Amino acid sequence: MEVEQFTSDALSGAEKLFDQFLVRARNALGPDVTALRIHILLNVFAHEGVNQRALLNLLDMTSVTALSRNLADMSVLTSSKKPGPGLIELHFDSMNLRQKSIHLTPKGRAVVASILR
Repeated sequence: MEVEQFTSDALSGAEKLFDQFLVRARNALGPDVTALRIHILLNVFAHEGVNQRALLNLLDMTSVTALSRNLADMSVLTSSKKPGPGLIELHFDSMNLRQKSIHLTPKGRAVVASILR
């Protein structure tokens, strides 16, 4: 019985922390931000300059297309060529133009800092 109570209490505490985190993320990014986009931002913050293939592995994703679309939608110009939030920028590798490193913009760093506070 003690283990069940501990587990229930721990889950309740984790749920509260997650809810608070989600509220901060939605306040910073808008009410319809997806968990995947929050996950992408946090991983780019933790691994600044990561390339798309490595980020795909960090996120445990299999769809390069989905990742590319999400990255574009967080850039200055979205995948539908509309103005975006400008949180992420892609830098081409001068030695291999197929490789892009992913970086947070100053605005992106400010947003992540506000989420993590």
